Amino acid sequence: MGGVPQIPPFDEMYHAKRIVYSAANPMRVLSFDPNRGIAGAYCPWPPLYDLTAGAAARLLGGVTPAGVVARAAWFPVVFASLVAAVIAAFLSRRIGWGTGLLAGVGVAISTDFIDRSRLGSIDHHFLEFPLVLGIVAAVALVHRATDAREALRNGTILGIAMTAALLVQTALLLTGAIVLATVLLRTPGGRFARWAAAVGFLLSAAFVFLYRGGQPPGYPDDHWYLGISHAAALAAAGTACVAQVWLLDRGAGRATAALLSLAPGLLVIASVPGAPEALLSGSRFLGGDPWLASIVEFKPLFFGAEELWWADVALLGGGFFLTAGMAANPLWRRGGRALLLAFALAYSLAAISSARFLAVSAPLCAVTGAIAVSDLRRTRGALAGGLAATVLLVSSLPLTAGRVVSPAPRVTPDMVPFLHTAAFLRSPAAAPGRVLAPWSYGHLLNVVGGRAVLLDNFGTMGGQVHFENATAATLATEEKTLADYCADSGVRYVVLQDPLPYFGNHAETAGYPRSAFERPSTIRGTADSATPLMKSTFWWRAYFEGGRERPGRREGAAFRRFRLVRVERAPPPASIRSTVQVWELVEP
Repeated sequence: MGGVPQIPPFDEMYHAKRIVYSAANPMRVLSFDPNRGIAGAYCPWPPLYDLTAGAAARLLGGVTPAGVVARAAWFPVVFASLVAAVIAAFLSRRIGWGTGLLAGVGVAISTDFIDRSRLGSIDHHFLEFPLVLGIVAAVALVHRATDAREALRNGTILGIAMTAALLVQTALLLTGAIVLATVLLRTPGGRFARWAAAVGFLLSAAFVFLYRGGQPPGYPDDHWYLGISHAAALAAAGTACVAQVWLLDRGAGRATAALLSLAPGLLVIASVPGAPEALLSGSRFLGGDPWLASIVEFKPLFFGAEELWWADVALLGGGFFLTAGMAANPLWRRGGRALLLAFALAYSLAAISSARFLAVSAPLCAVTGAIAVSDLRRTRGALAGGLAATVLLVSSLPLTAGRVVSPAPRVTPDMVPFLHTAAFLRSPAAAPGRVLAPWSYGHLLNVVGGRAVLLDNFGTMGGQVHFENATAATLATEEKTLADYCADSGVRYVVLQDPLPYFGNHAETAGYPRSAFERPSTIRGTADSATPLMKSTFWWRAYFEGGRERPGRREGAAFRRFRLVRVERAPPPASIRSTVQVWELVEP
């Protein structure tokens, strides 16, 4: 629009804010933001991506904020294309041009990877696959260590690779668990490989510990923020590698040594205050967190109530099925193929649990699938190889082709009312004060609206109690309850969207039982599915009844502390589901 690529009004908005900040302040990153929460909050994202993107955008001539974002918007496209080209070139040289071409094309048409690396998709997810691939390459070096010198060198490379990955995305700690598994389960003769892995884990733990030590007082210590718990997990993995070497040197079998070596690692974690709780909470990233369960990208594959099985198959890609089939092939139980197989299957299982991991699993399986095609062609003939190549490429096309031929707009009509709301909040017509709005548009109202927001797209990362209290506020059945909460929190405006599609999930993420607000026997997202309690809430009464008096109801007094000041609708054909209301707190 206007020569500047559009970015979605979600996480990309806050990345844009941080990238612009780093472009204007070289070698600095926006960490503490006074416009988040009641008293300001730290950003849970590590600094490396935004810091580097800001510096690169400035180096490329970005001077104004719009210029910086316009340049940063191209980074996902360019980087993803380079990654696919490098993979194609590497495998062409190592195996053959057919395998290289198939792998490069397979990565390029992986549906989720395309979504993550579109023009304007400046969320850091597009970097996760190349970062994991870099760790795979580093682990391959670790497994080749044959003496102390190689162990130290290759272990250092692994440590740097894991640290770089964690400084971009803390969720890549999962990769460390896969690395540990490949080391503990390798043949007993790999003594120096285990020493190399120990060096890598302990070096990365030291880097993360130093990073945490450089943070100011008040920086959170939980699973969302790179720090002590992550350093403890890495140190525990390094300790387990050392323990296994000790056990193997004393004649223990591989399985026994692998199992017993975990004990000293667990002791390391247990000895660090807060680390066990943080890591246990972090495991809910794979499922079980009410807030994450309300987000589309965290839904499980195949097990959702409204899932289309063929769409989930296309998202996984044919490479997954070829990779899974190679698990029974003896050729894939050793060397580089075994390593790729371990990472591809582990991330695929994680993706089935949470679609969030498709950004890594689908392109990774495209690579392993291309190698599997080469093996099948060599061992089973050209026909088997051709069929496998067809499975690899064709399975993703139903979704990918649609995205390429007719890509979805970055800003959809239902987002327009929130964009207009953000413009109103930034205008001189709006009074100063914080905003209580749906968490999914918090970054938009913070960045574009220029407002301090109680809730944003970081969800519970601002604190579980604060998040649940702010989420529950609009479910109050008395206007006074919400008004007092807003007055105490410095909130001037409450922004409401249509409750019908969201109120069940909203209640759950606020810590309430869904059944208290939504009848389970009715069709979700309809007025009939709302219980009398839901229809008594401020949210419902404001949105559907305009805060008017409800005769004969204890909670039915007309609103006195709030007034409707703005109604924003999507472009025609407008519907109530795309209407946004802005209510202002007035003096009692």
